[in-house]
Amino acid sequence: MLSTHQGLGVLARSFYDGGILDEVLVKRSSRFENHPEWFGDAPLVGDSNDFASNFSAEDIPTVLSFLEKIDVLLLFELPFVSQLVDLARERGIKVAMMPMYECTPYPTFADLYICPSVLDEDYYKQMYPEANVVQINVPVDIPWRLRKTVKTFVHNAGNGGTYGRNGTAELLHAMKHVKSPIELILRTQKDSFKTDDPRIELITDTVGYEELWNRGDAFIFPEKFNGLSLPLQEAHACGMLVVTGARRPNNIWLPKEPLIPVHSVSTTRIVNVNFEMSEFDPKVIAEKIDYWYGRDIENFSLAGKKWAEENSWDSLRAVYLEALRSIK
Repeated sequence: MLSTHQGLGVLARSFYDGGILDEVLVKRSSRFENHPEWFGDAPLVGDSNDFASNFSAEDIPTVLSFLEKIDVLLLFELPFVSQLVDLARERGIKVAMMPMYECTPYPTFADLYICPSVLDEDYYKQMYPEANVVQINVPVDIPWRLRKTVKTFVHNAGNGGTYGRNGTAELLHAMKHVKSPIELILRTQKDSFKTDDPRIELITDTVGYEELWNRGDAFIFPEKFNGLSLPLQEAHACGMLVVTGARRPNNIWLPKEPLIPVHSVSTTRIVNVNFEMSEFDPKVIAEKIDYWYGRDIENFSLAGKKWAEENSWDSLRAVYLEALRSIK
């Protein structure tokens, strides 16, 4: 697991805190601050800048000690070292993976693929027609607060995402066309985004997870691709209006009225899997912002509360444990 303030780190931590993971092996990052304390006394190994390399000789005893303690190896997105899967299989340990269709190398072996969205499920049933593929939402537990009127928009850019996935550049371009006196809180862990728009509060630092959702009425995220999008889930669950792309799977589980029409679609790849990438017109993004500014969103906020209750850890913990225990 990664133990950094990134999507994968937050995802792994939630499964540890949610009672799914008993033992954790942490992959060291040389780019971001490591927080192995998230996982108790979990050991750190390797260098996450090279996902494909084998373990060093000095890491092998730690890896083997970890494998001796587990029955099922659960991986998120990709095996950070493919050697780990081989070592687990040699010892009769079952392998479960939560893949991300755009980033997980193909082929990658697993006894069970737990797809976090219907879009991931689409890809994995096509790529592995004989495999054990299930779709289970990622649980979300986040404080909910009733939002009534849209005044403040929030965009959490993180590191921007590969190919500018999070749509931050398009959002900044869109602000040139926004006529309303909105406030936009734009948080980014990169210092490459600049603006002199007085309506934008630009925060160029890592913000604590508990602080991400305590301000704002609407979350705007013109994301170009992704199946599981933790920011969208968290924004919806905390009671915000979610303004994002009208693409699959967003148009299945989110309220449709705030969604931004897709301008164009292209095919690209990150590893060796081709996938679709959506683009959004900044002027259309601006129109959505102007439309929702000042509007009543209480029903949308309440819908987020209901969705969060249906997808909480209390609701889905047993579903995950049953799936993992049923691996043959």
